[in-house]
Amino acid sequence: MNDRVLYIHIESETAFFERAIAAAKQLDAGVRVANPEHLSFTTYEQFTAALSDKRMELLSVLKGLGPSSVRALSKEVSRDYKSVHGDVGRLMAVGLIEKRDDGRIEAPFDKIVSEIRLKAA
Repeated sequence: MNDRVLYIHIESETAFFERAIAAAKQLDAGVRVANPEHLSFTTYEQFTAALSDKRMELLSVLKGLGPSSVRALSKEVSRDYKSVHGDVGRLMAVGLIEKRDDGRIEAPFDKIVSEIRLKAA
């Protein structure tokens, strides 16, 4: 069984579209390539706001628990329901938590890979 991997980028909209166009050209040429999943932010501030330490903890704990309710997750991390509910909502908005047909939530990715490029001065 292959791990489900998410690649997170901090990149401009131009870089995002260049990457998407390059992938589309490969497909048009008949080149079969792996179809990795990506999540992009345009600034470091957006990245850290979406993936705060508390939210990363929720992802890790939820992955260990398996499909769960927000209430069970909040009890597991010893945080109040309202705060966890808000964090889960934000993580769902960016695609890091998914809601199942049975109403439970899950962390679908086994691994998150992030690369941060530093600009030259």
